[in-house]
Amino acid sequence: MRNKMCAALAIVLLLGTAACGGGSGSRPSTDDISKALQKGTSSGDLGGIPKLDKKAADCIAKSFADSKLSDKALNALVSGDSKFKPSASDTKALTGIIPAMAKCAPALAGQ
Repeated sequence: MRNKMCAALAIVLLLGTAACGGGSGSRPSTDDISKALQKGTSSGDLGGIPKLDKKAADCIAKSFADSKLSDKALNALVSGDSKFKPSASDTKALTGIIPAMAKCAPALAGQ
């Protein structure tokens, strides 16, 4: 159950980057990712990114920062590029994020 919830959340978060942003440059910090997750968005492919509390956002941000997601995908999440489309390797990287995000389930349960 936790893995399914984490998989769904990872997909929503990455697809939601279409509503978030797309910068370029260096990899955003875990703190920058967390702040974006705490802010949430109201639009995007799947309705955007829900607002997360600090504890849940910090946990998920670490999973994303430590992942193989491209800098471009993470910058999109942080800055809000409505035109960002994840690459095939970004989509594949989501698989690697699921186990790390499973550790965030207790923090997500408090949402």
